[in-house]
Amino acid sequence: MERTWRLIRDEGGDAAWNMAVDEAILEAVLSGEQPPTVRFYRWLKPAVSVGRFQNTEKALNLPLCRQRGISVVRRLTGGKAVLHGHDLTVCIAAPLSCFAPARTVIEVHRRIVQALAQGFRLLGIGTQPVGHANVRTLRGSHANCFDHALPGDLTDASGIKLLGGAQYRRAGAVMEQVSIPFQKLPDVLRDSLQPWTEPPASPLLGSDEDRLVACLVEGLVQGLGVSGEWTTLSDTEVVRARQLEQGYEGTV
Repeated sequence: MERTWRLIRDEGGDAAWNMAVDEAILEAVLSGEQPPTVRFYRWLKPAVSVGRFQNTEKALNLPLCRQRGISVVRRLTGGKAVLHGHDLTVCIAAPLSCFAPARTVIEVHRRIVQALAQGFRLLGIGTQPVGHANVRTLRGSHANCFDHALPGDLTDASGIKLLGGAQYRRAGAVMEQVSIPFQKLPDVLRDSLQPWTEPPASPLLGSDEDRLVACLVEGLVQGLGVSGEWTTLSDTEVVRARQLEQGYEGTV
């Protein structure tokens, strides 16, 4: 197992760029050019990312998104739509072997979520894992990732979902993208999903971003049993991201 992971704090960019950078990191990790990597980033303007197999016609109010200039991008990872602009996004890319003995999608997801839970607790936020979900409430739902807490997800004591994560695998490597709302939802995003339900205010609302990142890093280090080293994207990753970016533009 790799013991030292690369940590990147990125200002982020628009929707297509953010997804392109995540994929470029995955490729660099997969090729062995870079160690397991955790990237923390923001979104320059409000956007919606939809899951790899999600039906956008059912999930999004596309005319409204176009009218308001809301960027919509399709992720490599699965899951449902995620609203961005008020969240901290965490992308974790690593060989599957780094999560041993966890191997399945849900096992690796739980390993990552449990590590992030340690970070939330350092912030003073009590957490509880979700063990069961009412399947009836999920049937026919096409919209918001945060509408329902699924097994493996994380909530606070009142049941508010603290994060949304989805996974993608390629040739023995794992990429998990995790969205953590911690600011007020941008008004422009309201009604962008259908059916629209107003998300409850996260207990992380108003958290200092620097402290949030620091606590999450500590949680990951403790929970995954690794050390972290801060660095930046390599020149090769930046070039590759620029090549990939065009493929994400207009994907929806």
